[in-house]
Amino acid sequence: MTEGYLQILKESLEKKLTVLEQISELNARQYEISSHQPMDMEAYDKTMDEKGELIDVLNRLDEGFSTTYEYVAAELKEHTKEHSPQIKELQELVRQVIERGVEVEAQEKRNKSSLEAGLMMKRREIRQMKVSTSAATKYYKAMNKINEVDPQLMDRKK
Repeated sequence: MTEGYLQILKESLEKKLTVLEQISELNARQYEISSHQPMDMEAYDKTMDEKGELIDVLNRLDEGFSTTYEYVAAELKEHTKEHSPQIKELQELVRQVIERGVEVEAQEKRNKSSLEAGLMMKRREIRQMKVSTSAATKYYKAMNKINEVDPQLMDRKK
């Protein structure tokens, strides 16, 4: 019975590694999209949606792993020597999952700074466009006033 639970734990960790690898690939694609100017927001949103689905899968795997581990935790603590090879294998998989998780987190930070840089450039462009529009409007108003001649020699008395 414990062997079956240990196999489930192992498969859960392996699936988690696979999902983390997919997230890592999406992060690389996101970085590429956000680094290229002008940024393709549609493609960026699509990768965000795909990543969101993978994160949901990751959360379900975590919940399943935790639930399954609760069933076998006492058994594993009592019979550590009997299950030593499986425990070592699980520990190695957990280590790999943690390493991959740290890599994904670093990619997320890099993506965030890249996106912020792209958005800052876009804000500058918008600000420049507003300044240009404002200057053009002022120019046209000034030019329209040149054509208006105030009646300077009109008699104001009645």
